[in-house]
Amino acid sequence: MKDNLSENVKNSADVELYDKWGEIIKGYGGGFTAVPNLLLKRQGVLGLKSSELNVLINLIRFWWDLEKLPFPSLEKMAVEMGMSERTIFRVFSSLEEKKFIKRIQIEGKPTKYDLAGLVEKLNDLKNAM
Repeated sequence: MKDNLSENVKNSADVELYDKWGEIIKGYGGGFTAVPNLLLKRQGVLGLKSSELNVLINLIRFWWDLEKLPFPSLEKMAVEMGMSERTIFRVFSSLEEKKFIKRIQIEGKPTKYDLAGLVEKLNDLKNAM
């Protein structure tokens, strides 16, 4: 029963998104990113600078599967965001210091980013409301 409900919710969400955005969300370069409103509404409370929020949203864009950590190229993100790779690296370092993300580096493999810290901070914030 739950699978049918999930599928119906997914289908209705897809239709609603398509009604809002049209062909923009389809095909190459399309798609959308789900971001909790709490992150956007409480950016200041969380102590996030606008550049940090921007990088976080772009990192979330690569987190498609709960069990698979995102591993975007900093170079690709820099080009897409119109920032230098060094700036992106500094923002990632700041997000790691603030415990929003955790870098996982294994020699010879792309760096992965664990967003559990972000999820925990948002849960703590919601529970405190």
